[in-house]
Amino acid sequence: MRSYLSMMALVAGGVMISAPTMAEGFADHGTVKATRSGGKVTIVVSGKGDWRVNTEYPIKVELGGAKLSKGDAKYGGEKNGKAESATFETGDAANSGSVKAVFCDASSCTAPLKTSFDVK
Repeated sequence: MRSYLSMMALVAGGVMISAPTMAEGFADHGTVKATRSGGKVTIVVSGKGDWRVNTEYPIKVELGGAKLSKGDAKYGGEKNGKAESATFETGDAANSGSVKAVFCDASSCTAPLKTSFDVK
């Protein structure tokens, strides 16, 4: 059943959503860079290649006690519900966190993808 679902494509609102296979994942579609300067952590989530961050999905970033969502993001290069990047800022002192996002290209979107990151 799982392999059948991984090959299925769902259509939602006229956009084809491809369910990722085990080989696909966050790193295939996007990057996360988290840096600390002074007392502030900046987290930048970016699409890779033709992939863009879906600004309509409730993107979530967790860093220690900080829980950030799409309303906390500053989007770069936003057009038609997709952005080249989403930038979050927090004063949390944690050294690692996670992000959950959806990425889209011109014809499809991924299922929600999650990854961990370290603050440099």
